[in-house]
Amino acid sequence: MWTSYSARHAAQLIGLPESAVRSCIRDGIVGTPGTVPAQLSFRDLSALRTVKALVDAGLPLVRVRKELLRIQARLPEGASIAELTVEARNGQVHVRGERAPASNGSEGQLALPFELSIDPSDGGPSGELRELPRPPDAPAPVFAPPATADQWLSRAQVLEERDTVAAIDAYRRSLRLRPDCTEAWINLGRLFAESNDAEAARECFQSALELDPAEATAYYNLGVLAQDGGKESEAIDLYRRALELDPQLAEAHYNLATLFDQSGDSRAAIRHINEYRKLTR
Repeated sequence: MWTSYSARHAAQLIGLPESAVRSCIRDGIVGTPGTVPAQLSFRDLSALRTVKALVDAGLPLVRVRKELLRIQARLPEGASIAELTVEARNGQVHVRGERAPASNGSEGQLALPFELSIDPSDGGPSGELRELPRPPDAPAPVFAPPATADQWLSRAQVLEERDTVAAIDAYRRSLRLRPDCTEAWINLGRLFAESNDAEAARECFQSALELDPAEATAYYNLGVLAQDGGKESEAIDLYRRALELDPQLAEAHYNLATLFDQSGDSRAAIRHINEYRKLTR
Protein backbone atom coordinates (compact mmCIF):
# COMPACT_ATOMS: atom_id res chain seq x y z
CA MET A 1 0.00 0.00 0.00
CA TRP A 2 1.41 3.38 -1.04
CA THR A 3 1.50 5.92 1.80
CA SER A 4 1.54 9.66 1.20
CA TYR A 5 2.59 12.40 3.58
CA SER A 6 1.50 16.02 3.81
CA ALA A 7 4.09 18.80 4.02
CA ARG A 8 3.27 19.26 7.70
CA HIS A 9 3.54 15.56 8.50
CA ALA A 10 6.81 15.27 6.57
CA ALA A 11 8.21 18.31 8.40
CA GLN A 12 7.38 16.71 11.75
CA LEU A 13 8.92 13.38 10.78
CA ILE A 14 12.14 14.83 9.38
CA GLY A 15 12.62 17.71 11.81
CA LEU A 16 12.58 20.49 9.21
CA PRO A 17 10.43 23.65 9.35
CA GLU A 18 7.26 23.19 7.32
CA SER A 19 8.24 26.22 5.25
CA ALA A 20 11.46 24.43 4.26
CA VAL A 21 9.48 21.41 3.09
CA ARG A 22 7.12 23.65 1.11
CA SER A 23 10.06 25.39 -0.54
CA CYS A 24 11.53 22.01 -1.54
CA ILE A 25 8.17 21.08 -3.09
CA ARG A 26 8.01 24.37 -5.02
CA ASP A 27 11.57 23.82 -6.26
CA GLY A 28 10.69 20.32 -7.47
CA ILE A 29 13.17 18.59 -5.18
CA VAL A 30 10.32 16.51 -3.71
CA GLY A 31 6.69 15.94 -4.62
CA THR A 32 5.03 17.62 -7.58
CA PRO A 33 5.21 21.44 -7.79
CA GLY A 34 1.83 23.17 -8.04
CA THR A 35 -0.08 20.24 -6.53
CA VAL A 36 -2.31 20.81 -3.51
CA PRO A 37 -2.53 18.97 -1.23
CA ALA A 38 1.09 17.87 -1.29
CA GLN A 39 1.50 14.13 -1.74
CA LEU A 40 4.95 13.12 -0.57
CA SER A 41 6.17 9.54 -0.82
CA PHE A 42 8.60 7.61 1.35
CA ARG A 43 11.18 8.33 -1.36
CA ASP A 44 10.50 12.04 -0.88
CA LEU A 45 11.07 11.64 2.85
CA SER A 46 14.49 10.16 2.08
CA ALA A 47 15.32 13.18 -0.09
CA LEU A 48 14.19 15.50 2.72
CA ARG A 49 16.49 13.65 5.11
CA THR A 50 19.32 14.56 2.75
CA VAL A 51 18.25 18.20 2.99
CA LYS A 52 18.17 17.96 6.78
CA ALA A 53 21.60 16.30 6.93
CA LEU A 54 23.19 19.06 4.82
CA VAL A 55 21.55 21.79 6.91
CA ASP A 56 22.72 20.06 10.10
CA ALA A 57 26.22 20.00 8.60
CA GLY A 58 26.15 23.79 8.57
CA LEU A 59 25.08 24.64 5.02
CA PRO A 60 22.41 27.34 4.65
CA LEU A 61 19.04 26.04 3.44
CA VAL A 62 19.02 28.32 0.38
CA ARG A 63 22.35 26.86 -0.74
CA VAL A 64 21.25 23.28 -0.01
CA ARG A 65 18.23 23.73 -2.26
CA LYS A 66 20.31 25.26 -5.04
CA GLU A 67 22.95 22.53 -4.89
CA LEU A 68 20.38 19.70 -4.83
CA LEU A 69 18.66 21.23 -7.85
CA ARG A 70 22.00 21.24 -9.69
CA ILE A 71 22.53 17.60 -8.77
CA GLN A 72 18.99 16.66 -9.75
CA ALA A 73 19.37 18.26 -13.17
CA ARG A 74 22.27 15.89 -13.92
CA LEU A 75 20.55 12.69 -12.82
CA PRO A 76 19.40 10.09 -15.36
CA GLU A 77 15.66 9.88 -15.93
CA GLY A 78 13.95 7.99 -13.12
CA ALA A 79 16.79 8.50 -10.63
CA SER A 80 16.24 10.42 -7.40
CA ILE A 81 18.34 12.33 -4.91
CA ALA A 82 17.01 9.85 -2.36
CA GLU A 83 19.20 7.16 -4.01
CA LEU A 84 22.44 9.14 -3.68
CA THR A 85 24.96 9.53 -0.94
CA VAL A 86 25.17 13.31 -0.51
CA GLU A 87 27.28 14.89 2.18
CA ALA A 88 28.96 18.13 3.13
CA ARG A 89 32.73 18.13 3.51
CA ASN A 90 34.78 21.23 4.24
CA GLY A 91 31.83 23.46 3.43
CA GLN A 92 31.20 21.84 0.03
CA VAL A 93 28.58 19.43 -1.28
CA HIS A 94 29.74 16.05 -2.58
CA VAL A 95 27.71 13.22 -4.10
CA ARG A 96 28.35 9.61 -5.04
CA GLY A 97 26.01 7.43 -7.10
CA GLU A 98 24.65 4.10 -5.90
CA ARG A 99 23.21 2.45 -8.98
CA ALA A 100 23.53 2.58 -12.77
CA PRO A 101 20.63 3.54 -15.05
CA ALA A 102 19.08 0.61 -16.90
CA SER A 103 19.88 2.18 -20.27
CA ASN A 104 23.61 1.49 -20.06
CA GLY A 105 23.20 -2.19 -19.31
CA SER A 106 25.41 -2.15 -16.23
CA GLU A 107 24.75 -2.27 -12.54
CA GLY A 108 26.31 -0.80 -9.48
CA GLN A 109 27.67 2.72 -9.89
CA LEU A 110 25.21 5.40 -10.91
CA ALA A 111 26.27 7.28 -14.03
CA LEU A 112 27.58 10.27 -12.12
CA PRO A 113 31.34 10.15 -12.70
CA PHE A 114 31.94 13.29 -10.71
CA GLU A 115 32.19 14.56 -7.20
CA LEU A 116 30.10 17.68 -7.27
CA SER A 117 31.60 20.62 -5.50
CA ILE A 118 31.16 24.33 -5.72
CA ASP A 119 32.31 25.55 -9.11
CA PRO A 120 32.19 29.30 -9.83
CA SER A 121 32.67 28.72 -13.55
CA ASP A 122 29.13 27.37 -14.02
CA GLY A 123 27.34 30.08 -12.12
CA GLY A 124 27.35 28.37 -8.73
CA PRO A 125 28.47 29.95 -5.48
CA SER A 126 32.11 30.80 -5.29
CA GLY A 127 33.02 28.53 -2.38
CA GLU A 128 36.30 29.23 -0.64
CA LEU A 129 38.35 32.16 -1.88
CA ARG A 130 41.78 31.23 -3.16
CA GLU A 131 44.72 33.57 -3.71
CA LEU A 132 45.93 33.68 -7.30
CA PRO A 133 49.63 33.08 -8.01
CA ARG A 134 51.71 36.26 -8.13
CA PRO A 135 55.36 37.03 -8.87
CA PRO A 136 57.68 36.59 -5.88
CA ASP A 137 58.78 40.22 -6.07
CA ALA A 138 55.25 41.60 -6.13
CA PRO A 139 54.22 43.67 -3.10
CA ALA A 140 51.93 41.99 -0.63
CA PRO A 141 48.27 42.90 -1.22
CA VAL A 142 46.54 45.15 1.27
CA PHE A 143 42.99 44.14 2.14
CA ALA A 144 40.57 46.78 3.34
CA PRO A 145 37.38 45.58 5.05
CA PRO A 146 34.06 46.94 3.81
CA ALA A 147 33.23 50.25 5.43
CA THR A 148 29.86 51.33 3.98
CA ALA A 149 26.38 49.95 4.52
CA ASP A 150 26.09 48.98 0.86
CA GLN A 151 29.38 47.10 0.97
CA TRP A 152 28.30 45.14 4.04
CA LEU A 153 24.96 44.43 2.37
CA SER A 154 26.70 43.09 -0.74
CA ARG A 155 29.02 40.96 1.37
CA ALA A 156 26.05 39.55 3.31
CA GLN A 157 24.27 38.56 0.10
CA VAL A 158 27.38 36.70 -1.11
CA LEU A 159 27.83 34.99 2.25
CA GLU A 160 24.24 33.74 2.46
CA GLU A 161 25.02 30.61 0.45
CA ARG A 162 28.28 29.84 2.27
CA ASP A 163 28.02 30.90 5.89
CA THR A 164 24.74 31.87 7.54
CA VAL A 165 26.40 33.14 10.72
CA ALA A 166 28.77 35.40 8.78
CA ALA A 167 25.90 36.64 6.60
CA ILE A 168 23.83 37.54 9.67
CA ASP A 169 26.79 39.44 11.09
CA ALA A 170 27.27 41.32 7.81
CA TYR A 171 23.58 42.29 7.63
CA ARG A 172 23.76 43.55 11.21
CA ARG A 173 26.83 45.63 10.39
CA SER A 174 25.04 47.07 7.36
CA LEU A 175 22.01 47.96 9.47
CA ARG A 176 24.13 49.66 12.11
CA LEU A 177 25.31 52.02 9.39
CA ARG A 178 21.95 52.33 7.62
CA PRO A 179 19.05 51.19 9.83
CA ASP A 180 16.44 52.31 7.28
CA CYS A 181 17.32 49.60 4.71
CA THR A 182 14.22 47.41 4.38
CA GLU A 183 16.05 44.92 2.13
CA ALA A 184 18.61 44.21 4.85
CA TRP A 185 15.88 43.78 7.49
CA ILE A 186 13.96 41.33 5.31
CA ASN A 187 17.02 39.31 4.33
CA LEU A 188 18.21 39.19 7.94
CA GLY A 189 14.77 38.05 9.06
CA ARG A 190 14.71 35.31 6.45
CA LEU A 191 18.06 33.98 7.69
CA PHE A 192 16.79 33.97 11.26
CA ALA A 193 13.67 32.11 10.12
CA GLU A 194 15.75 29.50 8.31
CA SER A 195 17.78 29.13 11.52
CA ASN A 196 14.55 28.44 13.49
CA ASP A 197 14.74 31.73 15.42
CA ALA A 198 11.16 32.80 14.76
CA GLU A 199 11.10 35.64 17.29
CA ALA A 200 14.20 37.33 15.88
CA ALA A 201 12.82 36.86 12.36
CA ARG A 202 9.49 38.42 13.33
CA GLU A 203 11.21 41.47 14.80
CA CYS A 204 13.15 41.97 11.57
CA PHE A 205 10.06 41.76 9.35
CA GLN A 206 8.16 44.14 11.64
CA SER A 207 11.09 46.57 11.48
CA ALA A 208 10.85 46.46 7.68
CA LEU A 209 7.12 47.24 7.85
CA GLU A 210 7.71 50.15 10.20
CA LEU A 211 9.99 51.59 7.52
CA ASP A 212 7.71 50.69 4.60
CA PRO A 213 4.10 49.64 5.43
CA ALA A 214 3.65 48.61 1.77
CA GLU A 215 6.44 45.99 1.84
CA ALA A 216 4.63 42.88 0.56
CA THR A 217 7.54 40.52 1.16
CA ALA A 218 7.58 41.35 4.87
CA TYR A 219 3.87 40.49 5.15
CA TYR A 220 4.47 37.26 3.25
CA ASN A 221 7.34 36.25 5.52
CA LEU A 222 5.27 37.02 8.62
CA GLY A 223 2.62 34.77 7.09
CA VAL A 224 5.15 31.96 6.77
CA LEU A 225 6.07 32.36 10.44
CA ALA A 226 2.40 32.29 11.44
CA GLN A 227 1.72 29.23 9.28
CA ASP A 228 4.71 27.37 10.71
CA GLY A 229 3.50 28.32 14.18
CA GLY A 230 0.07 26.80 13.58
CA LYS A 231 -1.71 30.18 13.43
CA GLU A 232 -3.61 29.47 10.21
CA SER A 233 -6.14 32.33 10.32
CA GLU A 234 -3.40 34.88 11.03
CA ALA A 235 -1.33 33.44 8.18
CA ILE A 236 -4.26 33.73 5.77
CA ASP A 237 -4.75 37.42 6.68
CA LEU A 238 -1.04 38.13 6.21
CA TYR A 239 -0.85 36.35 2.84
CA ARG A 240 -3.93 38.22 1.64
CA ARG A 241 -2.39 41.52 2.69
CA ALA A 242 0.82 40.60 0.84
CA LEU A 243 -1.18 39.87 -2.32
CA GLU A 244 -3.06 43.15 -2.04
CA LEU A 245 0.31 44.89 -2.18
CA ASP A 246 1.89 42.56 -4.75
CA PRO A 247 -0.53 40.38 -6.78
CA GLN A 248 2.46 38.69 -8.47
CA LEU A 249 3.63 37.03 -5.24
CA ALA A 250 3.15 33.45 -6.39
CA GLU A 251 4.35 31.82 -3.16
CA ALA A 252 1.56 33.53 -1.21
CA HIS A 253 -1.02 31.94 -3.54
CA TYR A 254 0.61 28.54 -3.06
CA ASN A 255 0.59 28.78 0.72
CA LEU A 256 -3.01 30.04 0.75
CA ALA A 257 -3.99 27.06 -1.39
CA THR A 258 -2.35 24.77 1.17
CA LEU A 259 -4.13 26.44 4.08
CA PHE A 260 -7.55 26.43 2.42
CA ASP A 261 -7.12 22.80 1.43
CA GLN A 262 -6.34 21.91 5.04
CA SER A 263 -9.42 23.80 6.25
CA GLY A 264 -11.70 22.06 3.73
CA ASP A 265 -12.37 25.13 1.55
CA SER A 266 -11.66 23.38 -1.76
CA ARG A 267 -12.99 26.23 -3.94
CA ALA A 268 -10.58 28.75 -2.42
CA ALA A 269 -7.75 26.21 -2.59
CA ILE A 270 -8.35 25.60 -6.30
CA ARG A 271 -8.58 29.33 -7.02
CA HIS A 272 -5.25 30.07 -5.38
CA ILE A 273 -3.40 27.08 -6.83
CA ASN A 274 -4.60 28.12 -10.30
CA GLU A 275 -3.25 31.64 -9.69
CA TYR A 276 0.05 30.14 -8.56
CA ARG A 277 0.28 28.05 -11.74
CA LYS A 278 -0.45 31.08 -13.92
CA LEU A 279 2.29 33.11 -12.24
CA THR A 280 4.89 30.31 -12.41
CA ARG A 281 4.06 29.00 -15.89
